[in-house]
Amino acid sequence: MIDEPRNSPVPAMTDPSVLMLTSSPEAIKAARDFARGWLDGKGFQRTAVEIALLIVSELVTNAYKHGSEPGQAISVRLYLSEAGPVVEVRDGSDAEPHVKPLTLDTFSGRGLAIVSELARAWGFRHLASGGKTVYAVMREKTP
Repeated sequence: MIDEPRNSPVPAMTDPSVLMLTSSPEAIKAARDFARGWLDGKGFQRTAVEIALLIVSELVTNAYKHGSEPGQAISVRLYLSEAGPVVEVRDGSDAEPHVKPLTLDTFSGRGLAIVSELARAWGFRHLASGGKTVYAVMREKTP
């Protein structure tokens, strides 16, 4: 079942760790490496870390491919909330993200469907300064 995104922010219990990136293919690996270090430092289970890294990869890939022009800023924020660890990816586009159905005959466009299945919750919000934040509440333990 694909959940619809929630527009309400997830309140932070800790100060966020922030990585500023330039929109490029290399940003995806940099974001994954940043998230791995943060999640490992918090002591999350190995499988939960791997799932979280897939979520981070999908969100940053979307920001790179659909939410920014080459060279524009993308940021990744990680923090703890009462609901679990949260990743936020900010880009300069006002376009709202949409989940496309998972099908066997397409080779792309599955990112948010994957996020929807793997995350505890996800959503987006528009920023007053322009652009948007897409966030996912990740699981601390595997189901």
